[in-house]
Amino acid sequence: MIFPSEAEPQAQYLASKLDALSAQVSHTLNKRPRKISIILQNQTVESNGNVQLAPRRSEFFTTPPQQGDFQNWLYNLAIHELRHVVQFDKLTGYLRAPFFEQLALAIYGTNLPAWFFEGDAVVTETLLSPAGRGRLPSWEMPFRTNLLSGETYSYEKDYLGSLKSVTPGFYELGYFMTARMQREYGIGMVDSLMTRMAKLPIRPYNFSNSLKKSTGYNTRQWHRETREELTRLWEAQLVTNQPADYPTLPADGPGKPQSWLLPRMLPDGRIITLHQSAYQVPAIVLIDSAGHQRTVVKTGRQTTPHFSYAAGKVTWDELRRHGRYGKRTYSVINVYDMQTRSYRQLTRRSRYFAPALRPDGKQLAAVEVDGGNTVSIVLLDTERGTPVARFPSPDNILLQTPSFDETGTKVIATGIEQQGATLIELDVNTGSYRRLLEWQSQQLERPVYAQGQILFKAHYNGIDNIYALNLRDSTISQLTRARFGAFNPSYDSSTSTLWFNNYQIDGYRISHLAWSGKSGTPIENINDSHISYFKPLLTQSPAYRTADTPATPIRASEPYKGLKNLINFHSLSVDNGNFENLDNISPGIYWLSDDLLNTTQLRLGYQYDGNIRSSTYQASIAYQRFFPKFSLEYRNRGQVGTARISNGQQQQLVGLRWRENTATLAAEIPLVFYRLNQIITTGFNTATSYTQRYGLSEPEWQNRFIDRLRFPMHYQVYFNHYARRSALDLAPRWGQYLSATYRHFPFDGRIAGEHFSIRTAWYFPGLWRNHSLLARFNYQHGAGTYLYANDIPLVSGYDQLRPVPVDNTLLLSYRFPLAYPDWAIGPLAYIKRFRSGFFADFQNIKAGNAFSPRTFGVELRADMNLLRYYLPNFDIGVKLVYANEAGAAKRIFATYGIGYSY
Repeated sequence: MIFPSEAEPQAQYLASKLDALSAQVSHTLNKRPRKISIILQNQTVESNGNVQLAPRRSEFFTTPPQQGDFQNWLYNLAIHELRHVVQFDKLTGYLRAPFFEQLALAIYGTNLPAWFFEGDAVVTETLLSPAGRGRLPSWEMPFRTNLLSGETYSYEKDYLGSLKSVTPGFYELGYFMTARMQREYGIGMVDSLMTRMAKLPIRPYNFSNSLKKSTGYNTRQWHRETREELTRLWEAQLVTNQPADYPTLPADGPGKPQSWLLPRMLPDGRIITLHQSAYQVPAIVLIDSAGHQRTVVKTGRQTTPHFSYAAGKVTWDELRRHGRYGKRTYSVINVYDMQTRSYRQLTRRSRYFAPALRPDGKQLAAVEVDGGNTVSIVLLDTERGTPVARFPSPDNILLQTPSFDETGTKVIATGIEQQGATLIELDVNTGSYRRLLEWQSQQLERPVYAQGQILFKAHYNGIDNIYALNLRDSTISQLTRARFGAFNPSYDSSTSTLWFNNYQIDGYRISHLAWSGKSGTPIENINDSHISYFKPLLTQSPAYRTADTPATPIRASEPYKGLKNLINFHSLSVDNGNFENLDNISPGIYWLSDDLLNTTQLRLGYQYDGNIRSSTYQASIAYQRFFPKFSLEYRNRGQVGTARISNGQQQQLVGLRWRENTATLAAEIPLVFYRLNQIITTGFNTATSYTQRYGLSEPEWQNRFIDRLRFPMHYQVYFNHYARRSALDLAPRWGQYLSATYRHFPFDGRIAGEHFSIRTAWYFPGLWRNHSLLARFNYQHGAGTYLYANDIPLVSGYDQLRPVPVDNTLLLSYRFPLAYPDWAIGPLAYIKRFRSGFFADFQNIKAGNAFSPRTFGVELRADMNLLRYYLPNFDIGVKLVYANEAGAAKRIFATYGIGYSY
């Protein structure tokens, strides 16, 4: 285990659990995992984890979330990620470093659908812990809502997702499909499937083939069977619960996904809420009695949706990242004054979560979680952002989403420990805490004060609903009977109205009911109707029980020696490891080394170019620990060229071949900044090289041959600013991109040449929602060696046109969505969106030249998944280009493009 010194408590906690958990998570796969390095990432405020190969390691993001299940975050994370380790070893454990880890990863990714390995891990975390996502009605709710509403989507849509509909997600889908395998065919079913796949990993459609061999159903049929069984179970649950219907706001019918979260009524009768939509970026909005919506302020990324209102002010937390280091993130507090319409970022480089304003708006309370996971509630001054008081959590219980009472002297929050969830009250005047409930096996969320009681969300009846805790007698009553789920209560005392979120098929709507503090159903009269799909599995294996691993003595720790572990060869590969763009793929044979902390990358490679029948040998190292990124590369390669030789009045072309040694040194400073929904990226790159040529095929021309290129210099500076995109936006609504590049030979008197180029891009909103207008102007000037070099985007179809020197280009395009079909073309492709556009590309704009496009035309593109793989997402399209010039070889021709993203 590798960790920063301040994370030693978390490391010791995990060390006391991992051995026992490793045995338990591996039991049903009959495979004890090999050792793996676990890295504790405590510099990020996001809660996550992963297991990977090439290199083999696991990362635990240690900061606990403000919304999750009801157990210790690290305990649940350890179970889930260790199950992935066992899955890797079960399927490809015989393929190991220093040569075959990337091959193992490729076999794992091509054989197992993402829903299977994630669903199996969720089943495991649910069975081996007192909580887990399989016990949460809120987690299964989108799938349940779809089926109870008659939306029976295809396997591809449920698995791969949709841009126009809410779908369950592959974690949720995988949990039910994987659990059903074990319910129907026994606890060893997953082991049998993976054993058969491991014996012949190159079998086409290996997973579906193995599933059909074991069950008689292929993947799509198994999805249908699972869906039909769940529909029956959830319909029976619905009858048991006898839900009530509540009025919803906004009142329009279902559409593309959007939600109005955390509703609260203001004194003037308007509702303030956090609006999330597939059409638009998140924003805090006001809704009046007529249903009209006005944006207050657009927000940036959040770890959990949240805001608080009091005294004409709004506060919320937002994610920020360190300008240079992407895994060093912060949670800062923002304040917006609705009277002056002014915004301020109250804190910087902080780790504050879920801020709640005091009723007078002069202070706020927030949960602080430091790098050692020490939890406190902190009072901050809303004018200066300075801490006024800090109240450490009792026994370091995780506190979530605090809220003030009407007097501003008490704070209520959710408390989470391994024993479960509770409600904890802080007396601000005395600094003392008290626990209001015994530990509950419930997902308690968003407690607020109302009528001398505490309103909160729980799932005592098997569906998420709003409950009230009476502080006088500690009784709990159920207030809502939502059909799918009720969340985020708030109370307006002037109208005695309870406001809450009421989940619907397209997201969270706003509902309300009259409540004076007396009505409700005591939980003693409530039965838990949750289908608990995992329960039949608890009796099938001794390992499937709630794990109880006793604490062990403190283990010795020692400083991590980064230099000693700098080199870590793990894989032979057919590429250098750069898969970010198809243009960067360089087929060959490479030996890859990456240290566990991702600071040093070493590559040794060989390529053969059949076009010139020559080999290339290369070695490179990149080091990313310091503020600038450094890289050093050496290449020995063959080259071909043509020389024009003058002999008196005659000229002849002579073909030449030679080899060259090239060493390249580069430095890069990439920076990223966030502010609300605005993103800024900027940076500076520089590079130089030294080339020595030898082995000229025509020795008689050696005296005319430049055999050394001494330190040509390359510089680039760039600045990008753009607005955050919604799910349906084809491009940022507003954005600016500027990049300037300069190349020259300052240290070599025998070679003259320089090249300067500027690239710009300007994004504008289109005529309708999610449309985009893009204007790109690019300029270049070259001289000497760089006279005919092109370093700017060229007009569409340039390679089909008459070659002419390019000084500048103006590229205009208008793009828009056409349809969201969610079409499955057998197992080959699943198309989520068709989009189209028009373009007009100008070249060499200057006085004296006619202002007319050199090419223009239309394009059609599709966003899709191929071969039912969840990732990557492919963008495939065609452009129909018209050459607007006389003498063109073809007036109309087509170009094709393919891209992908993760």
